[in-house]
Amino acid sequence: MSDDVSKLFWAFLSTAVFAIGGASALIPEFHRQIVDNYALMTNAQFASAVALAQLAPGPNMLIVSFIGWQVAGLPGLLVSTFAIVGPPSLLAFGVGRVMGGVKDSPVLAAVKVSLAPIVVGMMVASGLVTAQAAGHGLAGYALTAAAGAFMLLFARNPLWVIGAGALLGILANRLGWMTL
Repeated sequence: MSDDVSKLFWAFLSTAVFAIGGASALIPEFHRQIVDNYALMTNAQFASAVALAQLAPGPNMLIVSFIGWQVAGLPGLLVSTFAIVGPPSLLAFGVGRVMGGVKDSPVLAAVKVSLAPIVVGMMVASGLVTAQAAGHGLAGYALTAAAGAFMLLFARNPLWVIGAGALLGILANRLGWMTL
């Protein structure tokens, strides 16, 4: 296994073991592992990978496969996808078998309720890390805040925000305000 593929495997395996809230909630940890710890991508490459993975149809976990592909081609895609999907699948199977007997337990109900704020916090952190990784200064942060406010207030399909962001980016580039 090449060095990059090995790094991808360990980065995603270590993240998968503690995964709560799905891939979107894990973006800060993906960033820390892939950009900061292993230097397999730059901030800009990571931000682009997140944006493209979110734009593509399918599960949010697609980000892992996309990062693997960007870093090491087909072997990276396969290893990354297995590392992030395999262990949680086995864990979910095992826990599902055990929970059948304790599904009405008050302790289990308390655990489920207490995980909700953790997942929400991880989702907020995910947005912040992605915005910082894009690195477009105050204007970028203002656009990110405006997009978040739009989604919160109007509950529209996120494709409207993505499309508007693409048009604003093209316009800003054409006017020389930023380079793509």
